[in-house]
Amino acid sequence: MTSVPVYAIYVVVAALYVHALVDCVRTPAARVRMLPKAGWLVIMILFPVLGAIAWRSLGKRSAPVEGRPSAA
Repeated sequence: MTSVPVYAIYVVVAALYVHALVDCVRTPAARVRMLPKAGWLVIMILFPVLGAIAWRSLGKRSAPVEGRPSAA
């Protein structure tokens, strides 16, 4: 019998994966780093957990903050 904490881990991993996929699809191409969006989607489909973590860490530029001067 599988315990409740194991199910909780499955739910967290599934939520991370779904969130990363939706976030990748909805992110404008100008904010995507390192690979095109299609490349990130392929990585996330082939390697769900690692792909989602990589997307959150490496794939998306942060949104510009209004009222803050740009670094250009």
